[in-house]
Amino acid sequence: MTIITQSGKFLENLYLIDTKQFGHERVTTVFCYWDNESCYLIDIGTTDNVQEILRFLKKNKIPLRKVKGLFLSHYHFDHGGGATKLWNTIHKKEEGSEFKIITTNETKEKLQNAESHVIGAKTTFGNFVGEMKPIPVELEKDAYEIIPFDEDFSLSPSKNISIRLISTPGHCNDHCSPTIFQNGKPLFCFGGEASGCLYNGSELLSQPTSMPPNFHFEKYMKSLEKLISLAPESLGLGHFGVILGKKDVNEFLSGHREYMLGFRNAVVDLYKKNPSTRFIIEHLKEYFFNDKIFIDNYYRTLNNHTKFLSNLRLALTYGMMVDLGFRKPKYEI
Repeated sequence: MTIITQSGKFLENLYLIDTKQFGHERVTTVFCYWDNESCYLIDIGTTDNVQEILRFLKKNKIPLRKVKGLFLSHYHFDHGGGATKLWNTIHKKEEGSEFKIITTNETKEKLQNAESHVIGAKTTFGNFVGEMKPIPVELEKDAYEIIPFDEDFSLSPSKNISIRLISTPGHCNDHCSPTIFQNGKPLFCFGGEASGCLYNGSELLSQPTSMPPNFHFEKYMKSLEKLISLAPESLGLGHFGVILGKKDVNEFLSGHREYMLGFRNAVVDLYKKNPSTRFIIEHLKEYFFNDKIFIDNYYRTLNNHTKFLSNLRLALTYGMMVDLGFRKPKYEI
């Protein structure tokens, strides 16, 4: 079993970047494709993480003029939030840059109208959310390249390497899983938040990504089945790291399917006993972080980790309850 949790190269032309989100390592992952001719990023993190990405590029001697595009899994602040800031920064530093935000129309519209999302996100994550300022209307055509879901975008024609934004809604409606193909085979799939989270560097044990207000269980499970059928050689997690090897990827994704079914059924059963959010969360311990098997010791050393993980557990449970009709969404309605 190989789980990668450190920044650096993990496959030919592919790099993991730790965004140092919330001031900590191993929280949110960005990926980089670099073949010495062209560089493309997959996800960006928050506006506060842009400088970390620029430091990575400089450290690895990747010229800004070679950075051609940014692909996004979805618009949420911790994945796509820094997109417009990165575009502005690169174009100010590198005159004549070809860099674009390469995404679907659905994600572009969310990025350009993110006010309500930012307000809602700050209720859980406070000032760590950063800003999400839209590109001025007159510059949208320069900043964005709109591509459809599920169609190949060439990264290296000579090596027959392409990327496909595989539509995987459920976590939110615009979610996709950018997947790199070589000679038609799925070499690397960035599951984003369509494949759960991994807070363990040695065990293939998942956690949910059922954030409110747009989580949709049925769509999520269909998307998960799509990734299982894809059978990629390696899998990237938005939170956190990379799983190498088709067998281990399948074990993780299949395990996550069973986890999500059990998690949902537990919420339903507990709601029938007592509909209070506090009661439900207190009795979901076997599905969350305070059961040490799901979270390795690294996360327990972080400052304020208890508060952060408690807030996250509340949000993930509330998202499932919203999907079940037990609660009403408060933002992005």
